[in-house]
Amino acid sequence: MLQTASMLCVLLTSAFIEEPKGDLKALQGTWLIEDAKLGGRDHKEDFKGMKLIVTDDKYVIDFGENSDKGTIKIDATQKPKHIDLTTREKGPFKGRTLPGLYELKDDTVVLCLNSEKPDRPTTFEAKAKTPLMLLTFKREKK
Repeated sequence: MLQTASMLCVLLTSAFIEEPKGDLKALQGTWLIEDAKLGGRDHKEDFKGMKLIVTDDKYVIDFGENSDKGTIKIDATQKPKHIDLTTREKGPFKGRTLPGLYELKDDTVVLCLNSEKPDRPTTFEAKAKTPLMLLTFKREKK
């Protein structure tokens, strides 16, 4: 009887703990910055060495003093696909949600995020005089 109750608890618990699926599953792992544009300007050198680490629905930006972490929410049913990064730790975005778009292809992910407003970008561009960031990451090779 006790074994049956224990087994039932395990089954119920596993039913409610879901593994990441689809694109969220494909985003799992460590990503290295490849390119960065902010407000129409090239910032590739400024972001050199930055890593994006995704585990389940959480992320870590590993970038020295500018490191941060938070949660990821995606909606792959939208065209283009939507992503929201909610920051937790520190920095200029602490406690805010950055709405954006994402494109995932093979070992490359492109993010276009709005760093100042709640409006989601509509294209993968970071034009001059906008608060948009266009970040390209490549999956880290093991």
